[in-house]
Amino acid sequence: MAHLYGYPDIGRFGLGHSMLAWARCEIWCRNNDAQMLGPRWFRPRIGPYLRRERDRREYFKLFTNHGYVGEPWRTVLLAAARKIPSDTAASMAFDGRNTVVVFKNTVASNFEKHFHEVRGHGRVLYDAFRRITRKKYLPEASAAPFVAVHVRLGDFSRFDVNRVEAKTHNQRLPIDWYCDSLVALREALGTSMPARVFSDGDDTELVPLLRLPDVLRANDAESVTHMLEMAQASAIIGAGSNFNLWAAFFGQVPRITYPNQAIVVVNDDPTRETSFRDNASLPDAFVNHVKDQFMRQKSKAN
Repeated sequence: MAHLYGYPDIGRFGLGHSMLAWARCEIWCRNNDAQMLGPRWFRPRIGPYLRRERDRREYFKLFTNHGYVGEPWRTVLLAAARKIPSDTAASMAFDGRNTVVVFKNTVASNFEKHFHEVRGHGRVLYDAFRRITRKKYLPEASAAPFVAVHVRLGDFSRFDVNRVEAKTHNQRLPIDWYCDSLVALREALGTSMPARVFSDGDDTELVPLLRLPDVLRANDAESVTHMLEMAQASAIIGAGSNFNLWAAFFGQVPRITYPNQAIVVVNDDPTRETSFRDNASLPDAFVNHVKDQFMRQKSKAN
């Protein structure tokens, strides 16, 4: 009997970008009663070693394909079944043959074009992502509310305000911006909520931030652990990176970004996201969302 399948071709992108094809395929398969072929997470990369990055991007160590079609049937189907690009799947006529709808990761500039396919499905995808994450990399439940500060450095380019104004991402935001954002949020909340710094940079690059009261660096862990830990935060202050984007999406966490660096709004309620610059006031609606998140997590921790 012939079947309909979905396959996420994740490519050789970083984790945050790779996840878009996976997420789109997951939702499409659920909506079309199709089986999903497990992603091929094994994609050897030499760049992280040459750049001496903290994250070696060995994603095959982090995930299983639990619940998906695996080997040898995955290879058989990809070799023999009819393959249809996801962009044309809506007009596809199922003709009785084994058919695989292929979801490819888009270039960064087109991320928003496809994200609408998964918006509103944060909880479902969060549960699915935890299911495929190896248990030893799942974070413990947070003992108390905290602000997650995601400082992306690594392979990002030097900050250029003109490129930022042109909505170019993958830039190293000034460390002072993270500091100012955290101070502004704490002042608006009327409390020094503890903060955890998640970063691929060295401590020496993060000194101004780590010197602030009640700010600690997150424990060393794999990228997926940090992403899922950030999803438990009361608020996220983040770089223009897909990494904190998914964390905010999974946990529907209120998020502060630099102007033009959010990439895409991921909270179902857009007032749960804001930008900050030059000591501007944070919107009351946003601050109230953080307070609500804080109180829910405080109650859960107790």
